[in-house]
Amino acid sequence: MVEVELVLLALAALFVVGAVAMLGATAVAAWTTARLAATLSTLVRPVVLGPTDIRDVELRVAGLRALDHVDSGVVTNVVPERRRGASGLARFSRRDGVRLDLALATPDDRTATVWVPVPEALTGGSRFERIAAACDVPPEEISDAVGTELPLVRGADGGWRIGSEGNRGFGGADVGDDATRERSFETERV
Repeated sequence: MVEVELVLLALAALFVVGAVAMLGATAVAAWTTARLAATLSTLVRPVVLGPTDIRDVELRVAGLRALDHVDSGVVTNVVPERRRGASGLARFSRRDGVRLDLALATPDDRTATVWVPVPEALTGGSRFERIAAACDVPPEEISDAVGTELPLVRGADGGWRIGSEGNRGFGGADVGDDATRERSFETERV
């Protein structure tokens, strides 16, 4: 009788282990399928129609004309954000950083965003520290940059870069030269 009980107990344990393994495999398969579906849906989403009112078009064109006269932006938001790398193996990892939203003085309320990676160590020369200096705040208090006006320079590629035209940063340090201009991206207000 003891042998039968041991065999039944072994079969029950084997059943429980098998059920847990199948549940784990099902969860991994469901997670992988959901990620794959989300990625594919962004690639094949339908076309989004543009503005439906002629005033929206006219406002956008007026905004484009005003961009030629924009030379600064005001920091409206400082948000911690993780981003993937642009190329190579960095695409598979995320890096911590800070996104600064800059309001541009245009009729259609355009904004520019600047993402800056958080440095591993404060060396005085990192992009993060240079932008904090341009905002005249210490790097450990980057959230105080809201409301600060930053000089912007329109690049040849149409993007915005943080300029340094005679600007002095936190503690009177020079915020840099052409090599310290950072890339930003222009968006329209939604």
